[in-house]
Amino acid sequence: MRSFRVLVTTFATACGLVLATVPAGAAPAGDVQDLLHAWADAGAPAGGGTLDSPEGRRLTEALDSTATPQPSAASAAAYPACHGTFPSNGVANITVQSSAAHGIPWVVKLASANSRFGVVVLSAQIYANNRQANVYAPHTEPWNYNFHGPLPRKFQKVGGGTYTMPDGATVSFLFVWHSAAHPSEGGYAYLTCKYDI
Repeated sequence: MRSFRVLVTTFATACGLVLATVPAGAAPAGDVQDLLHAWADAGAPAGGGTLDSPEGRRLTEALDSTATPQPSAASAAAYPACHGTFPSNGVANITVQSSAAHGIPWVVKLASANSRFGVVVLSAQIYANNRQANVYAPHTEPWNYNFHGPLPRKFQKVGGGTYTMPDGATVSFLFVWHSAAHPSEGGYAYLTCKYDI
């Protein structure tokens, strides 16, 4: 399985995108989980947009970072519980449900604004207490497919080993998609929440 970073870099190269460019006036983005935590700390634990927006470019830069992800301390922000459906700025809805037995099953439903993409390729990065889960390979489906998957309570980590989420774990989900026919077009949705069992 190819890494998410390799997939995003390949996608960006095919589209002629320069991933290392920082939008004017923007501070360089850290790794992905730092960016997700920063958005949550700024009052947006769930959101999304297009890859060509300023936030999308910051996200793309973070995804392209060659730095090895380091554990980052999530702030004491009041993240919502990982229960329910979270709208992501009109681009998607993320539905999650915490469970002691099953971890956090999730569903991503893209909004009709994505219908112009036709078939999309959706990739995911999921972190629990700063440990990246190795649980989801990119999927190619029609834009209106209910993309779904589990974040098991005990999961395989990227880089090896396993991790068991404790009650109260900070969990960040990032979903990025692009049109299979027009790879330069796409979007993203994210959610940072607390595993609450």
